[in-house]
Amino acid sequence: MEYIKDYITGVEIPNQGPEENRQLMEKFLIDFKGFKKEDIYIDHCFEIEIEDSLYKTKLDLVIKIQDKILAAVKVAAGSISSWEREIIAGARILVKEYQIPFAIVTDSKEAYVFNTMSGKRLGTGLNAIPSRTDFENYLKEKSLEKFPPEKLERQKMVFRTYDTLNINR
Repeated sequence: MEYIKDYITGVEIPNQGPEENRQLMEKFLIDFKGFKKEDIYIDHCFEIEIEDSLYKTKLDLVIKIQDKILAAVKVAAGSISSWEREIIAGARILVKEYQIPFAIVTDSKEAYVFNTMSGKRLGTGLNAIPSRTDFENYLKEKSLEKFPPEKLERQKMVFRTYDTLNINR
């Protein structure tokens, strides 16, 4: 098996699935969008309770500024449009106190950025990804909203359904 050095952690990891794309995205976020390595969490593990059982999983990348997770990122090896619903659902359920405001799906060449609350696409392309400064301004101007509890179980199921299709974990 071939290994690749993770751009953020420096750890050697298996080069399988979308890993090369993720390394390019990590480099892009730091070198072009102004994030610090400590702002980006890799393979962010979490659990969700669905129908009285725990489902353990992870998100490819999460971006955290001022102790608030502001973006969830899905890095794909193929068609990014196939993963839109997964990352939006993941951004809605990851934090119990609020919805992560931005959901991003990318293959490191193309990106779709979504408003998690509305599910609407905010932009297309790597330039549409907010910078660290954009996130800092967002926190000054907006409040983080909780996901409606009556819709939570459905979002958990949507996320789990897509997440089980992920390979090379």
